[in-house]
Amino acid sequence: MFKILKKIINIKLIFTKPNKKKFLIYDRVGFEFGGRFFNLFFSEKQYEILDVRYETINIYVILFTLIKFGIKNFKDNYKKCFIDIVSPTIVFTCIDNNPAFYNLKNINSKPYYVSFQNGMRDGEFYRACQLQIKKTKQKLKCDHIFVFAENEKKRLSKFIKANIHPVGNAVNNNYYKKKQFINKVKSIMYVARFKVEQENLDEDIKIFNLLINFCKKRKVKLSFGSKLGVDKEIFFRENLNKGNWTYLPRIRIDPSNAYKNLYKHQMIVFTNSTLGFEALARGIKCVALCKDFPTKGNYKKYPKSGAFWTNSKKQHEIEKTLNRVMNFSSKNWSRIAHKYSSEIMKYDPDNYKINKILQSLLKKNN
Repeated sequence: MFKILKKIINIKLIFTKPNKKKFLIYDRVGFEFGGRFFNLFFSEKQYEILDVRYETINIYVILFTLIKFGIKNFKDNYKKCFIDIVSPTIVFTCIDNNPAFYNLKNINSKPYYVSFQNGMRDGEFYRACQLQIKKTKQKLKCDHIFVFAENEKKRLSKFIKANIHPVGNAVNNNYYKKKQFINKVKSIMYVARFKVEQENLDEDIKIFNLLINFCKKRKVKLSFGSKLGVDKEIFFRENLNKGNWTYLPRIRIDPSNAYKNLYKHQMIVFTNSTLGFEALARGIKCVALCKDFPTKGNYKKYPKSGAFWTNSKKQHEIEKTLNRVMNFSSKNWSRIAHKYSSEIMKYDPDNYKINKILQSLLKKNN
């Protein structure tokens, strides 16, 4: 009840007519999360935002909707009218796991609809798609969906009618891929998924403490890649084992920092991280310590242990996987990385394929 009241109090009312724009971003949360890669494709002056979580409500659009359609199916008709008024060529989202976006083409078929995958997806989204189809009795549709790799394309094609392109993560694609021919691992970075308040903090601390001992024995440098800022280093120093390891904070004003950190190390260890699989796409040696590899409910079923992963939490199994990957030659690792990145996380340099498709949509509209 408190959350509902807080949301109502914080709603911003807008009385002016939305501006006509070439692009419309669906869901402000998606924009705030992925704005940095929307800016790869167009400038801030070219888009309008359609809020779907009641951050703002446009009174002009409400009145326009009521006059034109009345109160029936108001939520869908509000979206239809908002899109009509803005008159975009393309409607984007990077909240790709919201089934409501894939119903928009049924509500307003005029623009092109484009979705970007922004994270590893479990089976929950696909169950939600089935429920949406059952509820609306309409097929889910989209013009173009950019997904991480082949696994996601095969699974999505069962639920959504669209052109689906396995291209990797648009943000990762924007940063230059260096060629690495380093056989010897001199430094390892652990990509942390946990935040201070997460339930699985104890399990992740256990894994990193194991890495501290492993790296000490192998005389390898170790870094802790955090999702949190500089101010949280004290917390992690107090809760993790003491040792000669480096804390690497998240720098929000410089998204490229995360990718720069990848290339400072010859091997990346992670439990459940999109950045970990982005490292795989870049050809950097990886060890995935996932309970469900690569993620729960994945389209393709993988064995419990493989070339660079294990779901075991036993120390000897984890160390065996770490040693195996460390001992791969550059040639062997390159072959392994290419095979699995095509299934899990591809790499499209400079977003060449994405840009080509977007430009073709703009030309068609003209």
